[in-house]
Amino acid sequence: MSVQRRDLALAIKSCLDSLAEDAARADLAELAHFVGLAALAAEEAARAADPRGDMLKGLMSGSAGHC
Repeated sequence: MSVQRRDLALAIKSCLDSLAEDAARADLAELAHFVGLAALAAEEAARAADPRGDMLKGLMSGSAGHC
């Protein structure tokens, strides 16, 4: 169950990172900052769901999905 939660959090983080980049390119700095904070929260959720610290392996595997 923790792996599923980690993977979901990483997928959400990936989407939020993409949205933050889009907002920055569109010169929406405040929105980019807010979405970036949400991406950090998703990263923290992924860490919390992975007590053994395998998050980096999850990030590098690409199995979490992308937007």
